[in-house]
Amino acid sequence: MKAEIVLPIYLFVEFFILLFFEKFLIYFLKEKNLVQHVREELIESHKKKEGTPRGGGIVFLISTIFILPLIFTLKIPYHVLRQLFFVFFSTVLFGLIGLIDDVLTSRKSSSEGLSIRSKLILFSLATIVLFATFKDIMTFNVMFLGSNFNVGPFLYFILFFVIMVGSVNAFNLTDGVDGLLGSVGSIILITFIVLSYLTKNLPLLFFTLSLLISILVFLWFNSPKASIFMGDLGASALGGAIASLSIVFKTELYLPFIAIIPVIEAISIFIQIAYFKATHGKRVFKMTPIHHHFEILGWSEAKIDFRFSIITAFMVILIIVLKIIGL
Repeated sequence: MKAEIVLPIYLFVEFFILLFFEKFLIYFLKEKNLVQHVREELIESHKKKEGTPRGGGIVFLISTIFILPLIFTLKIPYHVLRQLFFVFFSTVLFGLIGLIDDVLTSRKSSSEGLSIRSKLILFSLATIVLFATFKDIMTFNVMFLGSNFNVGPFLYFILFFVIMVGSVNAFNLTDGVDGLLGSVGSIILITFIVLSYLTKNLPLLFFTLSLLISILVFLWFNSPKASIFMGDLGASALGGAIASLSIVFKTELYLPFIAIIPVIEAISIFIQIAYFKATHGKRVFKMTPIHHHFEILGWSEAKIDFRFSIITAFMVILIIVLKIIGL
């Protein structure tokens, strides 16, 4: 039986296996006291989240492994296989770095795990290793609105580095409201599901669909009020997956638009810090990342999720249309 025919059954089974696994995980993490510790400076509504288990994003990694046996039944050209491995190892490697942060956070009984410097060093090392290992599948050109620019290996590495490290950090910053990163991330992922289908890249089509299923499972338990948090494991894995997919499908310059919400979340912090220093203590936003600003203004978590998801869906539709017409 062809893998394409088996795929719907495979995804159906995966959904329910992961659903039961996530339910068990919530119980297990509570028993082991591997829970979220809330920063003191956060708004009052977030303090009620103290003690919620974190690490639910592990289902993202499980889904990528779960789908591999079916993928390997396909006849896969070597180049496409290397693309699959690049996306797979990007997802897993950044996810494992996030796992280290989650474990340290739980052990310290505070909201702080790895320091910002330590995270950046680990993310940077992972990015360098990935570039060196999978350099053979990369072309040193970037495409935008029908134009094709060859930037050479050095400039492309800089772009690669910014995309990988920037995406993982931005996705982590977005994970601050129940359901937000899962909702936004699933819509972003649809871009690459469509591109996989349009380019007939079946291995990555299977991979992205499996990852989407795991995000939906996570959202089942993470919708407001969340029973479990994604954790840095999930946010970093998702950021690594999206970044690597943008490299494979040559949408590097489209990624800031596809992932518009994580980009805005990251930029809001830079604006806040720069303005604070320039004005000796004044702020542009009530709190950053910017989703906290809207919370303080009185927006519910569900309202933030819906509106940020609508913005993401709008941008994703535009980019998909551009790619369909060849731009």
